[in-house]
Amino acid sequence: MPLVIGAHPQNLSLSILSRRPDAVAALRDRGLTVFVYGAGSQTIPLVRSGVLHLAGTGATPPILAKAAGLPAAVFAIGPPRPERGGLLVAEDSPFHSLHDLAGRGIGLMPVSWHTQFLAAELAAAGLHWRDVRAAEIVPATARDAFLAGLLDAIVATDPLYSEIAARRQVRALAAPGPAFSNRTAFWAPTRILRDHPEAVRALLDALVASERATAADPGGTAELLDGLNGHAAAQWLPVLASRPWGIDVPGPDFLAEQQAHADLFAAFGLIPATIDVADTVDPRPLAAARG
Repeated sequence: MPLVIGAHPQNLSLSILSRRPDAVAALRDRGLTVFVYGAGSQTIPLVRSGVLHLAGTGATPPILAKAAGLPAAVFAIGPPRPERGGLLVAEDSPFHSLHDLAGRGIGLMPVSWHTQFLAAELAAAGLHWRDVRAAEIVPATARDAFLAGLLDAIVATDPLYSEIAARRQVRALAAPGPAFSNRTAFWAPTRILRDHPEAVRALLDALVASERATAADPGGTAELLDGLNGHAAAQWLPVLASRPWGIDVPGPDFLAEQQAHADLFAAFGLIPATIDVADTVDPRPLAAARG
């Protein structure tokens, strides 16, 4: 049976890779297949059930997987992403800081980096998770509630940010960067990393080549993404042109950030107890691939 790589709309690296026919064919020759599914929030249950063997998400699901008792590790990461958007409020609202959002509703994409981002920003502001009314809401519904004036704040980055900003004047109270590096994380069950190093190497080689192609030709890559998540190629182009591309080894800085945020999750009651995330990062596959 081939190993299965999961690609969903919230992970652009794997969505792009899944739309490169030559890359998919080369992976198939190495015993890997790509399964495209509709929501990154389903990655953990898909990995747990054995449907997926290699995954790509934001940095939050690996923390949640560890808290849920799923042995898995990040074997590669993307560069920090200081994207347009962030924690948005209406321009004409009375909210000018995170403190102003006390007791107010904030929409977050389910099981995503949004939770990690907001937790880090709240902690930096001296606030607790319980000080706001954060809720996981699918992006389209959160967008509609925010545009209708029913939701006080929303975490959104491009292209959803531009879609919202075109219909309502907004300002960002916080953006990814200082408190949260906002990296893509590629991860797998530890048994896959142990037993199938050649397959992991094949995926890494394909990702490196795909990332280089994206950086060199964002326009052509935007055409590949045309229709993804309901957005046209023209909407994807500024996202691709402004985002850094590449694959990095998950080093001590990434691990330290993950541990700090896992500690926040425990303090905020987002996971049941404090966890040690040291075994959720494995730099060896990419380090070996680079020789």
